[in-house]
Amino acid sequence: MPRIRADNIEAHKALTRREILDAAHDLIAEVGSADIALGDVAAEVGIGRTTLYEYFRDKDDLIAAMVEERLPEVVQDLINQSAAGDVKERIRDLAVSTVQFIVDDRVLGLILHRELPRLTQDAQDRIRASHQDLAMHMTGLYMQGVREGRFRAFAPDIAGRFMNDVILSAAKILIVAPDPNARLEEVTSSMVEFLFGGFEV
Repeated sequence: MPRIRADNIEAHKALTRREILDAAHDLIAEVGSADIALGDVAAEVGIGRTTLYEYFRDKDDLIAAMVEERLPEVVQDLINQSAAGDVKERIRDLAVSTVQFIVDDRVLGLILHRELPRLTQDAQDRIRASHQDLAMHMTGLYMQGVREGRFRAFAPDIAGRFMNDVILSAAKILIVAPDPNARLEEVTSSMVEFLFGGFEV
């Protein structure tokens, strides 16, 4: 029977799960891709591969769980950071902060903006659900701008998709850049100019 490394079995399981998630995060950061071997993750934690399968069905389940755990807090922080100013300033700050976090957290950025299409549909759906609050908040700000007469009126789902795609495109440019920080100002300023060029009255 495996050695229990906590006060009880539930705490032991929580600790092991945490270590698996952290090991996967570190390996993705090291490899630069989500194409990691579960055997390597298990070895990093010091457990058998069979034990790892008691916690996660497969690699995609593990990656989705890692994003589900980490991303909602990131999204809330991004929203909180853009809470001041008029509607245009808030959209700009939120868009720029979203791209900035790609530079700061290369693992989540990599998964969200390069690796996502390679995952199973279930994993993709779970990851998208974990950051839907960001898209909803951005669309809400856009609709406020429409009500204030600042922005042209498009259907909310169309406007939301367009904003999301522009931000994702900016993030993808940086995620493959040899030195993302060197291009950050250029990419984000172009993104903002393009975004408001399509919406402002």
